[in-house]
Amino acid sequence: MARTEKARFTAQDWIDAAISAMACGGTRAVAVEPLAAELGASKGSFYWFFANRDALVRAALQHWRDATTDQVAASLAELPDPAAKMSALLEYVFDNPSRGIEIALQADTAHPEVREVLAETHRRRLEILRHLLTETGLQPPEAESTALMLYAIHLGVLHLRRTDPDLVPPGADDGDFQQSVRERLLPTPE
Repeated sequence: MARTEKARFTAQDWIDAAISAMACGGTRAVAVEPLAAELGASKGSFYWFFANRDALVRAALQHWRDATTDQVAASLAELPDPAAKMSALLEYVFDNPSRGIEIALQADTAHPEVREVLAETHRRRLEILRHLLTETGLQPPEAESTALMLYAIHLGVLHLRRTDPDLVPPGADDGDFQQSVRERLLPTPE
């Protein structure tokens, strides 16, 4: 393989392609040859960045976890108050285009790394939600139960979008749903 191809593709290109594949078919959908064809790369360019397919799956899972959890939490921390943080979080949750991967990964929990990354992700997200709800004025026990309800709603909506998308209309209707979630489950600012 020519070095020019190495410069043309990055590890992140392969990771992004793997995440897209996982969103459609879980980790089973990550195969080097089809990803290379999708990228317009040679299969050999893959080995500049990853020792094998498992290394790519591991990197993609970690990137997905970090991008959808830790980076989101960091961006929320920059917002001025708890209400703005909660609003931004709900908007991200319901408007995030990469949300399909989560349900695909749920079906892959027999894969040890998937199970581990999902467990870490769920724990971290619940921790972020509990902290944010405590900032809004809820007492810790109520913040914990509300965080679990919000997260369960999130996972349920993701599942419905994947299995029966007509039940959860896209676009403007999501705004109505977000408002309904806010009114029913979140404390009102005093």
